[in-house]
Amino acid sequence: MKCEICKKEAVKNKVICSNPRCAGVRIKIFELISKYFPTNGCDNCWGDLGGKCSDQCNKEFREMGKFAKDLWDFVHFIYEK
Repeated sequence: MKCEICKKEAVKNKVICSNPRCAGVRIKIFELISKYFPTNGCDNCWGDLGGKCSDQCNKEFREMGKFAKDLWDFVHFIYEK
C-alpha cells in the first residue's frame, strides 16, 4: 500500500508511511475538518444514516466533503514538487 501523503511504500494495512511528517499532515487535515465541520452536517447524520437530516444538514455534509477533497488535493500538489 502507498502512503496517502508522499506515495512511498507504507506498512501493510496502513494509510501513511512511518515518516512523522506524513502523520502530522494527516492529523492536521483531520483537525481542520473537525474545526470547520464539527458535526459532519448535523448530530443525526451518522445515527440514522442521513434518513432524518434536513436539506441544510445534507448540504453541510456535502460541503465538508468538498473541503476535505480540496485539502487533500493541496497536500498532493505540494508533495508532487
